[in-house]
Amino acid sequence: MAAACAAAIALSGCASLAKPSRGRGQVLDSRTAGPDYLACMRANHLNVSEIGTNKLQIGTLPSGPTIVFAPTADMAEAEQIEGKAQGAYVIGAALVYPNSAPGSELTVIENCLGQGVKEPKA
Repeated sequence: MAAACAAAIALSGCASLAKPSRGRGQVLDSRTAGPDYLACMRANHLNVSEIGTNKLQIGTLPSGPTIVFAPTADMAEAEQIEGKAQGAYVIGAALVYPNSAPGSELTVIENCLGQGVKEPKA
C-alpha cells in the first residue's frame, strides 16, 4: 500500500514538472525572435514600422512593402499555396508583399529575412 501511494505521489509530481511554470508559456514575437529582422532592416536604413503583433510596414502604403509573419514557415507556405496570400512570396515564416518597392529595397528585405532560414531538403 505504501509503495502504491509513493508511486502515485511520484507520478503526480512528474506531471506538474512537465507544465510551464506560468501556464501556457509565452508567445514569441516573430519579428524579433531568432534573427532580429527589425534591427537588420533599420541598420540598412529602411524606414520600418511595427503593426500589431505580426506585421512590418516598410515605408508607406501603397508603394512600401508589407511583411506579415505566420506562426511557422509551413503555415506561411500553406497560405500562399491556398491563395490566401496573393501577391506575396515566402521567406521562412514571412509573407512579403512587395507592392511597388524598388528591387534594391527588396534585396535588403530578403537578405534580412533570409538570416537563419533553412533551405528545404530535396
